[in-house]
Amino acid sequence: MTTQPPRRRAVQARSRETVERILNAASELIAERGADGATMTEIAQRAGVAMGSLYQYFPDKAGVMAALFERHAALVREMLAAATAGAKRLDDLIARIGAVAQAYFDLHRDDPVVRSLWAAVQTDPDLQALDVADSLANARMLFDVARPLYARVDETRLMAACTICMHLAATAARLALAIPAPLGAATPEVFSGMVSGYFLALAEREAGGEKKAAPESAASS
Repeated sequence: MTTQPPRRRAVQARSRETVERILNAASELIAERGADGATMTEIAQRAGVAMGSLYQYFPDKAGVMAALFERHAALVREMLAAATAGAKRLDDLIARIGAVAQAYFDLHRDDPVVRSLWAAVQTDPDLQALDVADSLANARMLFDVARPLYARVDETRLMAACTICMHLAATAARLALAIPAPLGAATPEVFSGMVSGYFLALAEREAGGEKKAAPESAASS
């Protein structure tokens, strides 16, 4: 499935309202039936828009899924920013990362639309690209908070740690739902422990090393 860009940008307030109605309708149908059970015709009917209006904004269901993914990603970035803002000590930052990981688990457990989106990511290369871009954007946010606390740590390694942390939080959350319930219930604590262990080890191992500049690709990703 190839994700095409929206045919029309929602600039005016009325257009933005129409797009929100379409995305809300798609979310409701996906929550009820899963992504495969929601057709463009049903999305239009649930949103109360004509098929022609729907296709003005989204050329196909892949475009709807991409827009839902981006809306979900924006909410996660807000959650991440709120959770990590103001961290001044390493132990405080690690605790906040653990809280973010738990929030990922709760989100995947409680929201069927999120689960359907991530299931679609597994088979759609375009959504996979959005997923990677989202992980890098979240990692940059975490890096910006962590950088002052790791003054002598190699920036590329720190950015890699932030990227892996952000990307694997969602992966581990999906895994927790797929494995036997007792294992899934233990997964958030185990994941948080693994992440905190690496961030602590990174500080201890490289605290005496010379600070290195981040390559442009890492700093700007």
